[in-house]
Amino acid sequence: MDIINLDAVEQEPTQGHTSKGDQPKWQLDGKWYKADHMGYEALAEVLVSQLLKQSNVSNFVEYEPVLIQYRGKEVPGCVSKSFRAKDEMLVPFERLHRAYKGQGLAAALGGMEDPQERIRYTVDFIEQTTGLTDVGAYLTLLLELDAFFLNEDRHTNNLAVIRNEKTKEFRLCPIFDNGLALLSDLNDYPLEKDIYDCISRVRAKPFDLDFDVQVEAAEELYGMQLEFSFNRYDISALVELFEDLYPEDILERTKRAVYEQLRKYQIYLTKKLI
Repeated sequence: MDIINLDAVEQEPTQGHTSKGDQPKWQLDGKWYKADHMGYEALAEVLVSQLLKQSNVSNFVEYEPVLIQYRGKEVPGCVSKSFRAKDEMLVPFERLHRAYKGQGLAAALGGMEDPQERIRYTVDFIEQTTGLTDVGAYLTLLLELDAFFLNEDRHTNNLAVIRNEKTKEFRLCPIFDNGLALLSDLNDYPLEKDIYDCISRVRAKPFDLDFDVQVEAAEELYGMQLEFSFNRYDISALVELFEDLYPEDILERTKRAVYEQLRKYQIYLTKKLI
């Protein structure tokens, strides 16, 4: 496992986009480093990206584990290559909506009662302002993944498109930022708490507080998108790669969380559940 010393690298400023705060982040030589902040975000981030390799998802950011040294501390973290090319800029849905409509997307969605109306409005707005197509399928896939991995942090600032500042052309952003998945926030989901109770308390974003309500609304509009081909053995093998970074109780809880979601969402599996 790589060890990186970031003492000489300035930490990226926090954005304050999430109610749970931002992970410490650094950018160095075309790579992004993120350190654990509230529990085991790096474990969740890496595990999700590795499992996406065994799915029909092609446009995602791959993360790898790393031990970060910073100001006399060693903290588990993850690293990924930058997914923006030269002259490209990340444009969150929230900011894009404010630029065109004079208010943030979250505020606009708050005035709508029906999750399906919120989803359709978001898709139509993004397609009309960017010229992109298949935004509905893209957004549905994200919501399916968030439900599967219990990602509670899909707010309108980490839904984004990428714009080339020279050509003014847009492209869909790869799937990233799954650190607050799989009960990784140990402040809200302590290890000593019952895992089923913890799972039941996770709330979704941004179209409804219930993951399944969001997914069902999106799939009614744009169809089911997600397919997985991994099983319990694959999950166990991946989690064991983190034995040098995390204690056994965290590794065991992470496996159990994915096992439970695998059992619940077998509809997305193309491989026999073992």
